Amino acid sequence: MRSAFCISERRGHLKGNRFHINQYLWHAVGLIFILEVGSLLCWENPLFWRQNIGNDPGFLNAQIFMFVIAASYVSSILCAKRIASTPRCGRMVSAISGVSCCFAVSMLCLFLARLYYSRSFLLYAFTISFLWIYMGLRVFFSSDMVRYGFLPGTVISELRDVWRNNFIELSLRDTQDAFDVLVVTPYQGKTLTSEWARYVTNMMIQGVPVVHPGTVYEFFTGRLPIEYMAEELGVIFRPPLVYPYVKRFIDLIMIALCLFPAILCTLVIALAALCSSGRPIFFVQKRIGKNGVPFLMYKFRSMTASGEVTSVGRYLRKCHMDELPQILNVLRGEMSFIGPRPETPDLAARYARDIPFYPYRYSMRPGITGWAQVNYGYASVTSENKIKLGYDLYYIKHASFVLEISIILKTVKIVLFGFK
Repeated sequence: MRSAFCISERRGHLKGNRFHINQYLWHAVGLIFILEVGSLLCWENPLFWRQNIGNDPGFLNAQIFMFVIAASYVSSILCAKRIASTPRCGRMVSAISGVSCCFAVSMLCLFLARLYYSRSFLLYAFTISFLWIYMGLRVFFSSDMVRYGFLPGTVISELRDVWRNNFIELSLRDTQDAFDVLVVTPYQGKTLTSEWARYVTNMMIQGVPVVHPGTVYEFFTGRLPIEYMAEELGVIFRPPLVYPYVKRFIDLIMIALCLFPAILCTLVIALAALCSSGRPIFFVQKRIGKNGVPFLMYKFRSMTASGEVTSVGRYLRKCHMDELPQILNVLRGEMSFIGPRPETPDLAARYARDIPFYPYRYSMRPGITGWAQVNYGYASVTSENKIKLGYDLYYIKHASFVLEISIILKTVKIVLFGFK
């Protein structure tokens, strides 16, 4: 087996070949743009490398400060790329995380060393660095550029369905293959040979990210591998403890913002439904909510007593406007705008019996829309609901403001253009 350090050198060489030279030109132009425009806006100095021009605070102070800005920018690029190569981290999260960390360290160094700094220049440099690095990741970086090396025995069956050209199964005779992220199951420590154990240790020492195979599956599918979670190897899963309270606060703000338009739309739809098919206007059904507590969910009635879809109901279903009365459920705290869709008691009991981890859905309030709805749509059989559960558990595990925004945008797209 080749030395791990030789492998690392080749890995770095191949990475250099994979990333096109244009990205280096892009970041070089960004650095010049930040220093030139920042100097012009803050110091009225169009030539930042020259002395005694405009409102320059002193040539030496300005040069030291701009060197710190340049170092922050370059380190932000490297940090953002490393974060982006790790599963679950998108381009925006990678850019904002890398830039925030590096500029925070730079500001701390300037403060502790009592060096000159300009607040307006720092704010400008931070904003442009984030935008420039994010655009660079959008243009030059793709998850297909990141190569994942799988140790023997880490390729779970669900990964075969999404297997890609940048996935590599490692072997002792073929460990010279280059990769950026090493995939290892934590429980393999008892079964790894001494050679593989040394190999993994060397990769970790060299700073190669080590992730769980279930994490890779989550990253490329947007859902948790239910079957793999049911095995002894398992996937660590713990519902969020604080975020449900944040979600409730966000729900109340959204209700306050959209209450008047919602009431107006409800009155118009109710009048149209009353003229089309008469009373009752609302359809009320018992559903299972948070912690398994049943509640009554409200919808606009879209079908007649004989099971035929009404003319107004057909339009309401197509635009998903029949869900509008559920805002009352959100106001009462029984539902949220975003979360797993609630099921009827009979279906919930059957799915809980047939699908592992199904009760985890009850750890958060059910939603009018959700991650499973915008990625998979409706499901009618147990096998389909098992797939949807993977999406719901992914949402519960990774619940965040960024994910909420993504769901809202996808929901708007589905309402306007249909599910695609």
